[in-house]
Amino acid sequence: MKKPSEEIFSVVLLGTSGVGKSSIAFYLEHGYPPPSNIKPTIAFGISHVEMSNSVIGLIDVGGQKKFLDMRYHERFVRNADGLVFVMDSAQRNFDDDEQWLDEALRLIPENIPILIIANKQDLSTALSADFIQKYFIDSHLKGNNYEIFGTVATDPGGIRSGENLNASFEHLIAEMKMYRKTKLQQTQLQQKI
Repeated sequence: MKKPSEEIFSVVLLGTSGVGKSSIAFYLEHGYPPPSNIKPTIAFGISHVEMSNSVIGLIDVGGQKKFLDMRYHERFVRNADGLVFVMDSAQRNFDDDEQWLDEALRLIPENIPILIIANKQDLSTALSADFIQKYFIDSHLKGNNYEIFGTVATDPGGIRSGENLNASFEHLIAEMKMYRKTKLQQTQLQQKI
């Protein structure tokens, strides 16, 4: 139940299939890693995450190619307070990521906070978040309000599970609060004119 001091945000979690979106949503909602047999999201799933005196309605969009057509998820994306784009940092081909990101950017509100998650940093073949930012993200998100974090949603050994997830979402919440405040100020200013 919402407390009077809590803010509620709607956040869309996007990315290709198998990058860890459902594992991230599970970890944030429950505070521990998901079971190893977690199923891929078909269409979408909704989790409720409480942190930083806020409640996030986290909409986990299925990453299968058939859902790349944003008509399925357009209402979620257009009305979101924030966007989280999850990537598998151990892969070497970002063509599918590029399609998802470009489609989302076409729909999101101007200046919406964007969180890029370079997941699977525990794998030996993982590219660093800095590398992914420099060689992929910067060219797509120039002029957008975004931050990138390297994370580990789930580690079979359990040592690194959840690494950097709370910090990344706390950053996103702070950005969404500023975004909402700026939007409110702009609306009030327009009403005075």
